[in-house]
Amino acid sequence: MKKLIYYFLLGMLINSIHLSSTKYVEAETRDLNKQDSLIRHIKISEQKIENSPIRYPKISGASNSNAEQKINLTLKQGAELANNNRLKLIEDEKEAKNKWNASQGPWRPYEYVFTYKVPYNNLDKLSVIYKEYLYTGGAHGMTVGTTTNFDVKTGNIVQLSDLINGNTKAVQEYAYQQLQKKYKGYVLIKSPNEINLDDKNRLWQFDHAGIKLLFKEYEVAAYAAGMPEAFIPLQVYQ
Repeated sequence: MKKLIYYFLLGMLINSIHLSSTKYVEAETRDLNKQDSLIRHIKISEQKIENSPIRYPKISGASNSNAEQKINLTLKQGAELANNNRLKLIEDEKEAKNKWNASQGPWRPYEYVFTYKVPYNNLDKLSVIYKEYLYTGGAHGMTVGTTTNFDVKTGNIVQLSDLINGNTKAVQEYAYQQLQKKYKGYVLIKSPNEINLDDKNRLWQFDHAGIKLLFKEYEVAAYAAGMPEAFIPLQVYQ
């Protein structure tokens, strides 16, 4: 009789553990599904400028077709501008080479490389970076960048000034501290006030829980630092 009671209680305990485990798995699955539902990516495909090596992104699958067309037009226009820069460099090289004298040493061919990146694509926000590398002689070439940040619901370009909403000083201070930590020994600027945040010249992108500021070569640090970056958490500017 005692054995029967023992096995009965043991069975009840195992069943209880199994049910608890099942509930935990179900709860965990619901949490994961909830997280997945928060991640919405716009589809990105690659396009090519005709008779050019320039390739650029094109989006599809946006809920607003007009916004989608608006974004794609902006992305295409940026690629076309880059291609015009490439063609101009080719012409500049021809002219410079014709004037080159052998006494100046060996001729060094010009270089042009265009690349793009989509660093952020989530929750109706999209960031696209275009980079152009140009070499026209000398010790090294230079890379120039263009960042465009979109509201996918409207197709509008998001301005940094609207996003930080007057919290310029706080962003400058935080960015300056990040640069000092990440690029110690390479930082050229002496004050947070030297960090430019105007909409025309500031490179930036959306990032997880905030934004990321991107700086041009020599803008805030030595050439060896490349194009420095500084992550700014949401709570700093909102």
